[in-house]
Amino acid sequence: MWSLWLLMCCTPPPNLGASEAFRVREGTFFTGELPEDEAATSPVVVYAAGVSYVLTQGQGNIPFSGLASTDAYSVAVAFADSSDGYWVVPVDGPDVTQDSQLLFDLTLDFSRDVVYGPQQLIFVAIDANGKPGPRYETTLCVLPDYADRNFASCDPEVPPQDTILSLSWDNNADLDLVVVAPNGKVVSPLSPSTFLETDPEGTSVGELSRNSNGNCVADGFRLESLIFAEEPPAGTYEVYANLRANCGEGVSHFDLSLYRGITHEEGGFEVEHSQLLTGILLPTQANGGATPGTHLLSLSLP
Repeated sequence: MWSLWLLMCCTPPPNLGASEAFRVREGTFFTGELPEDEAATSPVVVYAAGVSYVLTQGQGNIPFSGLASTDAYSVAVAFADSSDGYWVVPVDGPDVTQDSQLLFDLTLDFSRDVVYGPQQLIFVAIDANGKPGPRYETTLCVLPDYADRNFASCDPEVPPQDTILSLSWDNNADLDLVVVAPNGKVVSPLSPSTFLETDPEGTSVGELSRNSNGNCVADGFRLESLIFAEEPPAGTYEVYANLRANCGEGVSHFDLSLYRGITHEEGGFEVEHSQLLTGILLPTQANGGATPGTHLLSLSLP
């Protein structure tokens, strides 16, 4: 009853729940264990799901919807083992096509620090007296933000990509990873592949994952990766950080990292992470793409 009274009567501090793995837009956050009663037969969450069970660290604006029994007043949601509290949203109107069970909708924004791998998202219906029902579980696959839809973190049978070079930064500036491959191809968001028609067949091709914050449209990732699914062509790769536009931000702190997929002889995989370089870029270094940017290092691969 106490949590329900808070939901109806009070507004928590705006930063409450800011350190959680995800936030629920228009939701109310409460610290403590998720209320649930596994012995209860009502109220219940009948169904809950998102548009996809796969998401990426830092991904936002992810809609979930579901149905709750007619005696539900609100729905609470949390991660099974990694939440310091839970979010609560009110139910909506009845769905006349589903015996007038009550609809609910919520939009989730996941932090860049959410633990990747399989995650259990727990929903619990709460009635008008604050009484919770049993949990309803749904599984999510959280991918590392550098992985570009590779499912190795969620399926032990899937090998990771061979080599990933990632540039990340800490604000909403339009910063680009630029790499000159051994074949002379300049890889950037404008030309996001190492492929050249003159390359021999069978040569592994690197692909740029995204144009993060392109044209100053913040996407929440602040990360671009050059990804080789297979061993990259041998040679020296010249790596640049190009501040295309500062987008009204201050100093941009960046990190350049290398991820290598390792296959064990006895079976199984792992990803080896090496931090190559950290640094800063000043607003005055923004060049609109006129140059490749600041040269960071020469990297020998594989």
